[in-house]
Amino acid sequence: MRFLLRLNSENTSRERLLSSVKSLGKSLGSEARNPKWTSYGALEVDIFSRTRADYNLFLAAISPIYEVEFSRDLNVAPPHLSDEEIIEEARGYFDSERFWECHESLEGLWRIKTGEEKQFLQGLILLCAAFVHHQKGEEDVAFGVLGRAIPKLGYSRPEYYTLNVAFIRKRAEDMVRTRRFSEFRL
Repeated sequence: MRFLLRLNSENTSRERLLSSVKSLGKSLGSEARNPKWTSYGALEVDIFSRTRADYNLFLAAISPIYEVEFSRDLNVAPPHLSDEEIIEEARGYFDSERFWECHESLEGLWRIKTGEEKQFLQGLILLCAAFVHHQKGEEDVAFGVLGRAIPKLGYSRPEYYTLNVAFIRKRAEDMVRTRRFSEFRL
């Protein structure tokens, strides 16, 4: 079973935080994979456990040590949402630096769209993927993905639901131009 977990510890180095999460997980029959780091130093990691009870045991053991920002069961199907609700959910994930979840949320909508709307959504998905690679410290890959996102971030209207199209594209272009990732809010 797969779970997503974000932990924060202001007084612990990245290396020590990741090492202790992996070690504790291993001792309790779970495995921590795909570490990603937020701009403020929180660790987001996939936890693979044989059962939900194993994960709950891991969560109970880690909670007194590190602040749990969120925990999400990825084995549960998402609820049906309207297009507008999906965009607002994605905005919340993006603004909280939960880029992988933002990507996943938008992907369901992207699959059913056509034309320039589908292309714009693909650009947003690629933008999220670029940030995921950035969080993993894979800068060359992140900039490659970001470069592929920019041409798709055009849209004939100034807004896509409540998203400012020009603002998003400009931020992506600025990051490629400066070769520096900078988090922003949708």
